[in-house]
Amino acid sequence: MLKTPFRFLYMVGLGILIALLFRFVISHNPPPHPFLIDVLIITSSVIILWEGNLQITKWLDHNFSWISNVRRRLLLQVLITLVATPVVLMIFIALAHLFIDRNDSRIPKGINPLLIPGILITVIIISVETGAYFFGEWKKSLLQSQRYKEESANAQLQNLKEQINPHFLFNNLSVLTSLVRKDQDKAIVFINELSKVYRYALENKSAELVALKDELQFLHHYVYLLKIRFDSSISFDFTIDGSLQNNYLPPMCLQMLVENTIQHNEASQARPLTVSIFTENFCIIIENPIQLRSDVRASSQTGLGNIQSRYSFFTEKKVEIMQDENVFRVKLPLLTKS
Repeated sequence: MLKTPFRFLYMVGLGILIALLFRFVISHNPPPHPFLIDVLIITSSVIILWEGNLQITKWLDHNFSWISNVRRRLLLQVLITLVATPVVLMIFIALAHLFIDRNDSRIPKGINPLLIPGILITVIIISVETGAYFFGEWKKSLLQSQRYKEESANAQLQNLKEQINPHFLFNNLSVLTSLVRKDQDKAIVFINELSKVYRYALENKSAELVALKDELQFLHHYVYLLKIRFDSSISFDFTIDGSLQNNYLPPMCLQMLVENTIQHNEASQARPLTVSIFTENFCIIIENPIQLRSDVRASSQTGLGNIQSRYSFFTEKKVEIMQDENVFRVKLPLLTKS
């Protein structure tokens, strides 16, 4: 559909062209009223049919997408157009006969012979417009799909850079150095857990979605490293509905949120930090008390923005971020694979 400042002029021009066609080509017995009357009637019907079809198209776009079901959408578009067009044209013809040409004996009784050509011309015009609109939307969807793929790849790469970064490795190597001196058996376990964290990150760096049970298993390996590093200064409370573990979410979202919690909150013997991870209403939630570190920088929200961006590729459900004076909570919707 035309959406330019010249749209009204376009419709008026089309009305004049159709009026000329009816007056001098199709009609063998022109009506006695002036040609300007034909222009006004036909232009009015063009505007109403066009605008009406535009509103119908918007309604169908909202309820019956071209992308999800082309056949059903096309059938509905055709049926509504074939029903609405004759009704509008018959109303305009009847009004013209009633108020303009009522005393003209040449006006035929019953169905006006101009009705069929009028329907055909209108259907052809609307079909061309609808076809152009469909191909425009189809092209737009292809470009959008390509953009989503590129953004998804960038988001995944950014996620990997942020989460498995040199600081993370440096901190754990420092812990490992200390363990090797104090408890070699524990150091071996620590190395195994660290390798599982990196293996999961590398294996899923290109994955779009992972099962909740796999993400939780990875998170437990990650939590083990944190527990060794922070000892009793940090604790984790898991309450997970087992029936939800075969649902999905983007990989490493939980780990990113846990890391975000540690970066911004104090975790010490004097002020232990408890992170709660639980499921509720088909979502998984990470919650922590707000006890901000004195040396923390202002948050750039990059990590949370990353998660929200990745979710937008798969669902219209939103990642909810809630905060009050005491608690910070992030709610991630769980997804299903169709």
